[in-house]
Amino acid sequence: MTRLIHLARLACALLCGFFFCANASSQQQKTELPHPQTLEELRQAMKRVVEQSHVPGAGVALVSRGQLLWCGGIGKADLAANRDAACDTEFRVGSISKTFVALALLQLEQQGKLDLHARLRDVAPEVPLRNRWESTNPVRIVNLLEHTAGFDDMHFSEFYNYDDPPNFPLLKVFEEHPAPQTVRWPPSTRFSYSNPGYGIAGYLIEKISGQPFDAYIRRNILAPLQITVGDFDLTDANRPLLAQGYQRNPPRPVAYKNIYLRPAGDMKASPGELAKLVQFFLRRGVAGDAALFKPEIITRMERPETPLSARNGLRLGYGLANYTAIQGGVVTHGHDGGIDGFISTYRYMPEQDWGFVVLLNSDVSGKALRDLSELAADFLSRDFPKSRQPVITLPDSEMQKFAGYYASRAPSYQLLAFAEDLLGGDRIRVRNGALLHTGLFGKPETLLPVGKNLFRTEQDPEATAVFFPGAQGTMCFVAAGQNGQPYGERSSLAWLYFRWGVLLLCLLLLVSSLLYALVWPLQWLFGGLKGVRHISVRLVPLLAIVCLVVACFSAVKSIEQIGRLNLWSLLVFLGTSLFAVLSLLGLWLAVRAPREEIRPAVRIHSLLVSLACCTLTVFLASWHLLALRLWAP
Repeated sequence: MTRLIHLARLACALLCGFFFCANASSQQQKTELPHPQTLEELRQAMKRVVEQSHVPGAGVALVSRGQLLWCGGIGKADLAANRDAACDTEFRVGSISKTFVALALLQLEQQGKLDLHARLRDVAPEVPLRNRWESTNPVRIVNLLEHTAGFDDMHFSEFYNYDDPPNFPLLKVFEEHPAPQTVRWPPSTRFSYSNPGYGIAGYLIEKISGQPFDAYIRRNILAPLQITVGDFDLTDANRPLLAQGYQRNPPRPVAYKNIYLRPAGDMKASPGELAKLVQFFLRRGVAGDAALFKPEIITRMERPETPLSARNGLRLGYGLANYTAIQGGVVTHGHDGGIDGFISTYRYMPEQDWGFVVLLNSDVSGKALRDLSELAADFLSRDFPKSRQPVITLPDSEMQKFAGYYASRAPSYQLLAFAEDLLGGDRIRVRNGALLHTGLFGKPETLLPVGKNLFRTEQDPEATAVFFPGAQGTMCFVAAGQNGQPYGERSSLAWLYFRWGVLLLCLLLLVSSLLYALVWPLQWLFGGLKGVRHISVRLVPLLAIVCLVVACFSAVKSIEQIGRLNLWSLLVFLGTSLFAVLSLLGLWLAVRAPREEIRPAVRIHSLLVSLACCTLTVFLASWHLLALRLWAP
């Protein structure tokens, strides 16, 4: 389940630090990677990346010309047991699980038992679904596989299965956690990653095949691929081979946690086993001597069709559990994964007949995964030319149509939508006959036109960005890649700056109240507070700020048991609730206090702090962060 634990951390970190840090993100300096020419040079380069990134261990498999070139381990699978990582070491591979779910549904469609373009409501009306666009934009099965249904990602209470049996029925999961299946925008318009969609896809396998989804996949997908140990279940075969997952630096082991949405991320596999999956894709659906799928089905997996970006010419993006992107200067296909203590990827390039698998038993460094992938792609593609799509000429008047600020409008996780709205936009400008793209921070990059609405960067082999009018006529922007824009709509940059200014001013006022409170003990000690009236005018806003700080601190502490009702999650609820109540009370007290009974400077400062707290209350209410119940379904 890609970014499973990272979503929880990011949500709590943003809640904790958004108003108390001036800069929410920093850019890492990009280091130049070597270009190994031999397999031994590649191994040594990968070993250095693993060691420098403080990752305990890695499993790597390389496939060249359809054959396994190398499969092995780097570092340790288990530090306490001093067990080396190896080709057969099992890793939790997170969202790579989705590939096997998509293959199972495609196989059922190939057998005539399913139509991917059927409406979900017709195939499984028992699945809770709220879609106010059902008459014009129904949720179809293909939308689940391409993440274009408009679903939210899982809520905190849906992350982990703490108390129920490991094989808790999928339909019951959806019934007990219906909120993510509320469609947020018309389906088949924009990509937004959603694990619950693949939970439903797994349930469809069960309904159509009449057997548990993992049993069907084991018999009909894994067995033909000769994956005999890897499995969704934790079995007697894979348990002794499973690597220990780690977090943080120095590495701290994390416990194995069951998850509810097992089809979305519960697969265990070794680099050697996933190399067989890579070979299967390179052979266009052939496993051993058996053709499991027609080549055109594999090709269909590798390209998105339902989002507006694909219908406007962008080939890159998320297909059927198969992400087409740029890797090492060439177009590759595959999927990434991430779950507690593990991150992973597999990529392949059919035109050049190579691919690779990289599995890490630590989620401390996404950069390590990227660097290892870049090294593998660079090495495997070293003998092949890297062609680039020809650039065309567009007049300034045409490029000016795309200029503007594009706000992010497809949050994967609705709780974090406010952060994407404030920090995740893109700026497009025309300067000296060139179209420049940048985020809100960072260095601009030039977009080269390869079509009337398609652009690429200097290094990319083909179009990675597309502009198109949305359903309401607003210009939209989608950019593929690691730091790309899943879906942005042209918006007002002035409105964004205004909100930044208001939030920054509120932050300064809150900090000034905290600093002012530090002087109170000295004033009291030297008798400076004797005879002071209406002290509540100062005290109530301060208590509101303290409640917000407590809520933020508690949110961080609740990560270990995210989604559960406990002391920390209860303090988050109480802190965010009391902040709103005390903010309003503080403003009322400041307005009511007689002017002649309180010093003007104190009155004005208290009034401004109370106004700042009330303003933040309005922001938090609009972001659904007041009375926040982290345990709620």
